[in-house]
Amino acid sequence: MTSTWSQFANLIAAVLFILALKGLSSPKTARNGNLLGAAGAVLATVVLFFSGIKLSNLLLIIAAILVGSAIGGISARRVKMTQMPQLVALFNGVGGGAAALISVVEYLEAGPDDTFALIATVFTVIIGSVSFSGSIVTFLKLQELMTSRPVIIPAGKYVTILVAAATLAGAVWLVIAP
Repeated sequence: MTSTWSQFANLIAAVLFILALKGLSSPKTARNGNLLGAAGAVLATVVLFFSGIKLSNLLLIIAAILVGSAIGGISARRVKMTQMPQLVALFNGVGGGAAALISVVEYLEAGPDDTFALIATVFTVIIGSVSFSGSIVTFLKLQELMTSRPVIIPAGKYVTILVAAATLAGAVWLVIAP
């Protein structure tokens, strides 16, 4: 697929994802929102398959899609409606963790000389990791495996600032001196 067609198809997929989020904002339009999101995901996947993907990775990608679809489909059918928030939190966490891991693999493939890939990797790892950890905490609280009361850490604001500063410093260091 040519670069222009690939970019155009990805733009359409992005618009479908945005429309899906809009549709998911109301129970009346949620079904159509899900369909638009699924159409966007299928389009993005098809574009990926035709945009120069390595054939050696194709079998792994197809296997991952099949395994993920089977686990997701079976889980969605077996979980009671009252436990759906826990399932959504768990799936969101898995998605965030997967995004972080995939970005690391892509960085290792591109190498340290690709500054754009490095910056994208840093942001994706940070966002994916926050999504993963936050979703796991949400799952644990909803499942009542963790207290739902706020956890107060002594000097918590300072700890948060310190962790954020260390993360930012590590990200800058990685970009400047890979």
